[in-house]
Amino acid sequence: MHPAAHPDHPAVLGDGPGAVAAPYAPGIAVWDLTTDEVHWSPEVFALFGRDRTAGALTLDQLPAYLLPDDQLPVQGMVTAALVDGRALRGEFRVVRPDGTVRAVRCTGGPVIGPDGHAESLRLSLRDAGGAWPLSDRAAAASARPVAAPAAAVPDLAVRGPADTASGWCDALPLPGGGALLALGSGAAESAMLRDALRGMAMTGAGPAVMLGLLDRLLRQCGGSTPVAALCCRYEPGEPPALAWGQAGLRPPLLFRDGRVQPTAAEDASGAPLGGTAEPGYGERRTALRPGDVVLCWAGDAGEAEAAAVEALGPRLGAARTAADCADLALDLLGQGSGSDSAEAHPGGVRLVALRLG
Repeated sequence: MHPAAHPDHPAVLGDGPGAVAAPYAPGIAVWDLTTDEVHWSPEVFALFGRDRTAGALTLDQLPAYLLPDDQLPVQGMVTAALVDGRALRGEFRVVRPDGTVRAVRCTGGPVIGPDGHAESLRLSLRDAGGAWPLSDRAAAASARPVAAPAAAVPDLAVRGPADTASGWCDALPLPGGGALLALGSGAAESAMLRDALRGMAMTGAGPAVMLGLLDRLLRQCGGSTPVAALCCRYEPGEPPALAWGQAGLRPPLLFRDGRVQPTAAEDASGAPLGGTAEPGYGERRTALRPGDVVLCWAGDAGEAEAAAVEALGPRLGAARTAADCADLALDLLGQGSGSDSAEAHPGGVRLVALRLG
C-alpha cells in the first residue's frame, strides 16, 4: 500500500527525493473517567505512530511517550483541567516508535457531569508541523529511565488519623527525593482532599497552586463549611528547602540548633478553603540544613500545649528519627503514645514531622 493511502502514515506532497510529509489530519481523543475507557480516532494513532492493535494510551501512560521536558507540564495541564474544569490548550512533543519526535497541538477540556465533576476529558490533537530525529544520545535517554542525582531523602512521620470527618494528615515521598506534608481540619471530604493533593503534588505543583485548586474544588462541590489546611513541599537541592502555604492553620514549626526559627508573619495564615470568595494563596520558602526538624500540626490542643511544643528544641535536636520527634511533640499535646489509630487521638490532633539527616 502506498504510504499516502495508509491511515498510519501522513500524506506525501509531490514525488521524488524532495517530497515532504504533509501534516497529519486532526484527531479526537477521549478519556472516560467513569469507565476508564479510552477512545482514539485513527488520526491520533497516526500522530503517535502507534499500532491500533496496541490500544490507546491511558492518561497515566501518556507522559512516558513524551519528551522528558514536556512530561510534568502536560501532567499539570491535565490535572488543572480535571480539578478546576478549565479548558486545555498547549503543545507537547511525542517520541514515536521510529525514534522521531513530532510536535502535537492539543485543545479541548473536561466534560462536566450533572454532579459538577468531570466525567471525561476530550481533546482535539493535530500536527503542529514537522518531525525530526532524536540524536543517538537523546534517543537513548528517551528509551530508558534516567537516574536522578543522589539526593538526601527526608525522614517523615505522621501521627493521627489519615482522614476522618474532622480532618486529615499526610506525608508522601515524591519522585526525585521531595516530599509532600499536608494536613487539614473540619473537612467531611477529607479523603477526597488528601487524594487530590497527592495527585497534584506528583505533577510538581507548589503549595500555593495546590491550595488554590483545592479551594475551587470545594466551592464547586458545595462543601458545607470552610476547611483549614496547611500544605508543604520539601524540595531537595543545594540547599534543600521547604515551600509552604497556609489556609487558616498555623505555620510549620522549624527547629534548628535547639531553637524555633521564625517562618512567617503573624498575619500570614491565609483564608480557609471553600469560602464564598476566591482569596488566592501565597507561598513561602525556607532554606533547610541537615539536622533541621519541621513540625506541622492541627487539632484541639490549647495554647499552653502549643507553647510547650515550641520549647522542645533541645530534645528534638537529640532525637534520631522523625518518629521520635513526632512522639515527643504528641506527648506534650496530650494525645497519647504516638499510635497512628484514630482511637489514640480523641482530641483530633494530627501531626506531621520531617527530620533532615
